[in-house]
Amino acid sequence: MLKKLESFGAKPKPLSIEMLNKFINLIESETGQFPDSYRSFLLHFGISVLFDVNVVFKAIQPSPWADDKGYDSLESLYGLFESDNEYTISEVVNTYKEDFHNQWISIGASSGGNQICICLNGEMYGQIWFWDHEADPIFNDTTVISGMTKIANSFIEFVDILEVQDEQADTSGLKKIELDF
Repeated sequence: MLKKLESFGAKPKPLSIEMLNKFINLIESETGQFPDSYRSFLLHFGISVLFDVNVVFKAIQPSPWADDKGYDSLESLYGLFESDNEYTISEVVNTYKEDFHNQWISIGASSGGNQICICLNGEMYGQIWFWDHEADPIFNDTTVISGMTKIANSFIEFVDILEVQDEQADTSGLKKIELDF
């Protein structure tokens, strides 16, 4: 899982494991315990992750922002410490606490300011969801009613569906014409 993220250009920051655990424990005291796979991600990278390539995913349920093939983008994953002016987990927890009531935290950014979220309690614990930030997220402990679409059942499954966007334009329906001046 971690090697796959590194293959997209994510770079781990060598930080003390004691310091990383201290920050994770501090955030978890406000939000609830992180799933082990997400905790491993934070301990490995430490800082917020940006990619060298365009990373996309095809979710279980396509978001309203998905392209015509059902793909959404992943712009970044938030870390414990800032990298390249990217938000941190602490900042997004504080920014969105009124929206998520500590049931969810945003773990990454998608295009247009939309957020990738992980559920931290209830029956959906550990699941990854896409939040259309233009819609109010309406949910309870067992279900999402509106504003969010399901991406994956776990952080590991989420990383598994990440892929590099194919940069080649689809020219299958185009016709070639030559102009004679």
